[in-house]
Amino acid sequence: MKQSLKHGKTIMKYSIIKSKRRKTSEIIVDDKIVIRTPVSKPLNEIKGIMENKKQWIFKKQLEFSNRKKQRKFKTKTKTSEYLEKRTLKLASKIGVTPKKVVIKNLKSRWGSAGKTGTITLNQALVRTPSRIIDYVIIHELCHLKIIGHSSRFWDLLYLYDKKYKNKVQWLEHNNELIFNGSE
Repeated sequence: MKQSLKHGKTIMKYSIIKSKRRKTSEIIVDDKIVIRTPVSKPLNEIKGIMENKKQWIFKKQLEFSNRKKQRKFKTKTKTSEYLEKRTLKLASKIGVTPKKVVIKNLKSRWGSAGKTGTITLNQALVRTPSRIIDYVIIHELCHLKIIGHSSRFWDLLYLYDKKYKNKVQWLEHNNELIFNGSE
């Protein structure tokens, strides 16, 4: 059963779940607000409990929301740090130095190499195996030496990744799955 509760200008929706086995009421606050109560508890009593606890509920929702944002930020930061460090390590093996490494949520590509020497990588790469991450990074770093996809480019790529064709196939096969999982 859905109900709502007003706290200041905020309207908080909550669900009531009644159970025959429950002897006391419990309020659970995360993405949703749920009050679990005994079957015998009348609706006006449940609403009274929620009214008395609305400030606490509001505070708990804010705390949950802040924790969720912090987790998301930390994950994104770790992703960026990992991809940037990996790019710089592979760049030294190839003998190139990107001017900048940018990690962001790209809609339809794994990475790019700009004319100015900037390597841009899709943060969704972290949802792929490490061999695929390395392939994409090496691919973009090779573009710092050779622009375009000429036979010279593929020969250069082959020097650093003998099995690159398998990885291209993997990306083609899993492309939709990974991009549909993007935030």
